[in-house]
Amino acid sequence: MKEFSSKIRSFSSKCVTFLIERDQILKITYRSGIRILAFVLLAQVAAISARAQQLSPALQAAVGQWQVINDEGKPNGHVETYLVDGKLFGKVTQLRPGRLPDTVCEKCSGDLKDKPILGMVMLRNFKPQGTQWVGGTVVDPDNGKEYKGKIWTEGEDKLHMRGFVGFSMLGRTQVWKRLTP
Repeated sequence: MKEFSSKIRSFSSKCVTFLIERDQILKITYRSGIRILAFVLLAQVAAISARAQQLSPALQAAVGQWQVINDEGKPNGHVETYLVDGKLFGKVTQLRPGRLPDTVCEKCSGDLKDKPILGMVMLRNFKPQGTQWVGGTVVDPDNGKEYKGKIWTEGEDKLHMRGFVGFSMLGRTQVWKRLTP
């Protein structure tokens, strides 16, 4: 990534130098030079954005179908994780045993209040950082509370979901298991 960025900066610098020299020789108007420079800068931003969208295998491993395991080690429903604009989200695809399909989140607040738990987007806006997904929020449908969170994988088959209030040390981690198709 650093080498790629370095090459782009070098190319951009050469283009600017070329434009300056060319302007002096051919008397290019100021407006034309600005248009060319804007095009070069736009191409540079597009190239960097495309490069940033490529995720490491550790980050890609978080996408899929997961069996939620509660704090007692028992199955607690299924969550599907997916990407939207480079951010990780997760929705409930199967309720825990004993819950009726039309169960709503009475304790939730905001846009989730009294909405069905099945289909609820409970993981929102996690951004990639290193080998983890961070900066997102997780809603616990049992108590309706929203927590900050971070997510990471252990191999291909385990996902660690840590929810916390304030600091990561003040929270708990659940380990989810990948569902096989």
